[in-house]
Amino acid sequence: MSDYVGSLCRSVNFHLRNLRRIRRFIDQSTCAHAVRSLILSRLDYCNSLLAGISQSDIQRLQSLQNRAARLIYQVDRYTPAPPLLRELHWLPVQQRIHFKVLLHVYNSFYHLSPVYLQELIAKYNPGRRNLRSSNDNTRLAIPSTRRSAGDRSFAVIGPRLWNALPSHIRAAPNVQCFKKLLKTHLFPIE
Repeated sequence: MSDYVGSLCRSVNFHLRNLRRIRRFIDQSTCAHAVRSLILSRLDYCNSLLAGISQSDIQRLQSLQNRAARLIYQVDRYTPAPPLLRELHWLPVQQRIHFKVLLHVYNSFYHLSPVYLQELIAKYNPGRRNLRSSNDNTRLAIPSTRRSAGDRSFAVIGPRLWNALPSHIRAAPNVQCFKKLLKTHLFPIE
């Protein structure tokens, strides 16, 4: 995965440098649209596969997103990025990855995704014991793995993130409502 992150960083850096060259000729709104189409689209492409990667790789991607936000507002590199990300309503990279994984899990849970994804998740069955969790029919079973690579798979990380959500988000009536509740839940409060 580090090779993919390195390739992604090179591609995004190329576009950031080019945008920086023309930044003085475009207004803030146009720059924001260009950053969304050239930078964020690359950061979001297949980012659910990045679930469970190392913190150093996440930090590399986060620094690119921070640079993109600073470019939009034309501030120097020492300006803190989290307030800029909040103003742009952008989730940090780690939360963007979780958002995408949870969206796939929601679609699989409610049979809105392909069958091969639906087969990777299973509803939680508490067995004979009468537990408080047995009343929650939106919980998923988390399969056990023996290797760290298995912990990064969709079949493991998806249910783990899904079960950590509040039940009112898991029971959202439609995809749009789920996305709205999930983004509000994942958005950092500082």
